[in-house]
Amino acid sequence: MGLRSSSESETHEGSVGSTLDAAVDEVVRAIAHAPPRAPPPDPENGTRWGDRYVIDRRLGRGGMGTVYLASDTLLGRQVALKVLDAGDNPEDDAHRIRLMREARLAAGLEHERVARVYDVGEHDGSAFVAMEYVRGVTLRAWMAEAHSAGEILTVLTQIAEGLRVLHASGVVHRDLKPENVMLPTQGGVKLLDFGLAGHVTRAADTEVAGTRVAHSDGRSASAFRGTPGYMAPEQYAGERADARADVFALGVIVCELATGDRPFKGSTMPALLRAIREQPSRLDGPGWDRFPGLAEVAARMLAGPREARYADGGEAYDALRVVERAPSGGAEPSRAGWRQKRWWGLAAGLLLVAGAAGVIVPGVVRQRIRRRALAAPPPAGMALIDVGTITVGRTPAEVDAQCATLGPSCDRAQLASQTPARRVEVPPFYLDIHEVTNQDMVAVLNAARAKLFVAPDEDDHSLRFVRFNAGIGHDGEMLIDLYPAVSGITYTPEKVYPEETYKVRAGRERWPVSQVSWFAANLYCRTMGKRLPTDVEWEGAARGASNRSFPWGEEPVRCRGVAVPSDGKVPMEPSCNSHPETPQNVGEAPQDVTPEGIHDLGGNVTEWVDALFGDNAAVPGSAAAEVSRVVRGGSYYRSLMARTSARMRQPSNNLAPNGGFRCATSLDEPNKWN
Repeated sequence: MGLRSSSESETHEGSVGSTLDAAVDEVVRAIAHAPPRAPPPDPENGTRWGDRYVIDRRLGRGGMGTVYLASDTLLGRQVALKVLDAGDNPEDDAHRIRLMREARLAAGLEHERVARVYDVGEHDGSAFVAMEYVRGVTLRAWMAEAHSAGEILTVLTQIAEGLRVLHASGVVHRDLKPENVMLPTQGGVKLLDFGLAGHVTRAADTEVAGTRVAHSDGRSASAFRGTPGYMAPEQYAGERADARADVFALGVIVCELATGDRPFKGSTMPALLRAIREQPSRLDGPGWDRFPGLAEVAARMLAGPREARYADGGEAYDALRVVERAPSGGAEPSRAGWRQKRWWGLAAGLLLVAGAAGVIVPGVVRQRIRRRALAAPPPAGMALIDVGTITVGRTPAEVDAQCATLGPSCDRAQLASQTPARRVEVPPFYLDIHEVTNQDMVAVLNAARAKLFVAPDEDDHSLRFVRFNAGIGHDGEMLIDLYPAVSGITYTPEKVYPEETYKVRAGRERWPVSQVSWFAANLYCRTMGKRLPTDVEWEGAARGASNRSFPWGEEPVRCRGVAVPSDGKVPMEPSCNSHPETPQNVGEAPQDVTPEGIHDLGGNVTEWVDALFGDNAAVPGSAAAEVSRVVRGGSYYRSLMARTSARMRQPSNNLAPNGGFRCATSLDEPNKWN
């Protein structure tokens, strides 16, 4: 990567540089004389840890301890068990405190870009944290292969999205690097390892992290926290790191992904620090021409003075989104990229020849094509669903057993709609992580308002029912009911307020849109370049390959864990008496999230899918207003639909106060590939 040095960098060698060099030297001496911390012997596979975990195998070691793959015998899932090293080192107490703080910080975050924390405790004198076990590859491993500009920008934007979530919660990661970023097999990006995280607003946390470390011989040293090469200048100096330190680390990752190399070279910390002080005025050289506008964004992230960087992950995310949406550059891809393109050409040729000859493509070719497709990160706000062949529906015996449990309140006709059980293959697809919100829907309504009109209520003559103009759509089609007691959307005639005729009611921006027909759901998804999920796709996302009874697993509904009422239709904590009167913000039900990161499939609002109800249930596309279609999922006032197998019929025009939707897209959608 070519660097053009600014004139300021040549004179930036004053007292600040001397102070930083001295701090680095002090840290190096402290590390060299620090007493060793021997890790405890690895427990044998099958060893029980605490009252609910069984060690399966060791995954790796970090600076604070060892991580094991373990089985959670209570909930029947695998977890990553992080165990703190035990010993007589004077820093052990600080390490234990940092581990516990890591758990507290991460446990308070519920987002698909952040690995979840399930449990924290102690066993045999060692503290441990049970965390989400993320299957996939590290960003470091992903970087070893060639990727398109669009794929790289998507990954960078999703990393920034994770930082945005952390920083909005007052959390600074402080050790962002490719090894702490995972690309799960189901798609997307997750940030891992909050061992060095600190709360930006609490001085006590900074003291716990330790800007000074005391040693057994009475010496002390300025202690940095982070990984050399990704640390901001203030971290080398032992100063308090805020959100802008994470932005700096993200800038280093941007350079690595764009050019294949880090921006700062040096085999020692003083050399790295000198390279950072000699900041380039601009980033230039091979690679940047593939990403118009990205070099300017990266340069601001890597600014030496922290005040010159983006303030936090939110600002960095917004800047990367602008770059992501811009047309891609025309530079030639790397040699590895050319090999990838040649391979795709060969595969396409094989498909054409095989199709012309009536020959089935060899399984190995199919599998290689599929692996290539699944390696790409999903579109923003979506997750990959890849469950293979699964059983959908329920057997009559299963329906009878549930009806016996429900007693007189059993709705056998509704339960019968779940039969028969059958084996189906669900091709991989992408699904929206969240239900479509009022805020999302308003943007589409305003974009399409020339095609729409709002009919008045026959009783009070208020503007209420959104329809297509004459000649658009089909006769009798309804789109949305704007009844003010339920809807989160309002309408003002264009002649009164010409810029925005549809607005979101205050406080309901993140509510799922409701009182929408199948036609409105279809209009939204098509406008966004997506589609509604099919019936089996929706059930595949809810069930998963493990055949879950509920989207989150098998455990009963915790109070306020899922947005459903306590109506006796699903297992629930005995003391729970929850009867929500309205939807809640999407993604805020802490229990209602699948292992793949999909939120609110079990509650909040039911969801339209692209399937007719009845013998032709798998046939999409009919536009008749009264044709019955399938809706899936539980809602804030009907829990029976929370089971992964539950389905029921609704007329296409139905405008239920608890009815909404989310969108899907196929892996081969043309706008997915760059």
